[in-house]
Amino acid sequence: MSDKVRVGIIGCGAFARCEHMPNCVKNPRIEVAVACSRSEKNRQIARELCQPERTTPNAADVFEADDVDMVILAVPHDQHETMIAGAAAAGKHILCEKPMSMSMAESYRIVRAVKEGGVKLCVDYNRRYSPSVLEMKKMYLEHRAHPKVNPGRFVEVPDRAPFPEEETTMMLIRINDESSTYRLVHLDWHTGGGQIIGECCHWLDLACYMMERKPVRVFATGSARLNHIINVDFDNGSRFCLFFSVNGTFEYPKELIEITDHGALFINECFVENRTYGAVGETHKTYNMQFDGCPEAGREGGMTGYLSKLRRRAEVMSQSMGKEWRDLFPNKGHYELLDAFVDSILNDTPSPISEIDGAKATYLSLRAIESIRHGVPMPVNEEEFAFHVEA
Repeated sequence: MSDKVRVGIIGCGAFARCEHMPNCVKNPRIEVAVACSRSEKNRQIARELCQPERTTPNAADVFEADDVDMVILAVPHDQHETMIAGAAAAGKHILCEKPMSMSMAESYRIVRAVKEGGVKLCVDYNRRYSPSVLEMKKMYLEHRAHPKVNPGRFVEVPDRAPFPEEETTMMLIRINDESSTYRLVHLDWHTGGGQIIGECCHWLDLACYMMERKPVRVFATGSARLNHIINVDFDNGSRFCLFFSVNGTFEYPKELIEITDHGALFINECFVENRTYGAVGETHKTYNMQFDGCPEAGREGGMTGYLSKLRRRAEVMSQSMGKEWRDLFPNKGHYELLDAFVDSILNDTPSPISEIDGAKATYLSLRAIESIRHGVPMPVNEEEFAFHVEA
């Protein structure tokens, strides 16, 4: 292989246009060989956005192409398995949108297909590669390993031995979502699987990545389709809570991550600002947007700047009578993960987020759905969480 990866993009819808296409164009180690969509309109948009050498309405053309090293799959969830199987059989590496799969049976067949094809698969759980999340995790793990709190902290009983609970980590992710923006295909039980399968897999994967512990129990309440709360217990007593609401507003940023551990609080606000309280070290840092359609507003950065940009976008939208919409995307790690996967292909190293990671996130999502349906906690069974595939 050369020093570049030749890519075929399959699926040229909204997400591919706002993330995959511009990220491929930006990456100097990627050449877009072909873009595939059944829609001629979407193929034309792809020609304008990423200048592929050719376009096609047939995925088989991409699989059969000798000049394609990797495929990017941005197709509906229920098409992932078929597309992965076709790409793997053709010897193409695969970047697949989340969720990788919607059932344990699909996960098994995908893992087997990837092994038999001898290819690498990367699931687009991009938040692991957001610069702000990476720094948050680094500071949290350093503090967990060597707790050191700021001087002047009040302590009632200085010599008391810690209780077991005080040696654990508590993590919260709050999602402020707005259901008016949803395409109903995501709520169709066959094509989308609902929001736990389609969206919450992101944060279940992220919690396992951040905590670096094995989950042992999942308990969820609410609706598997829309609003819900998912709790995950880990093997050392640490706990994670995902609070997911679709009744919110995008006038305020979507994601908040909080971690508390050994007298410290770590906060990530929608990937644009990190704050730390209690622990010794840097306490405040802001991060650039990935795409900033309102550079004239919010120059101070961070959450304050992001809110100013959101207000400016709303003003422009209103003044133009809905004709002008400016993109505002915090850096959630899409480009960084794509680049890491390219690196793994060129250097023949393990995928940054493999098919096994994808299967585990699907399994935890399914456990949450079962917990909601039955109203009881569901165990994380070792033979299902880390299943064996003989290829």
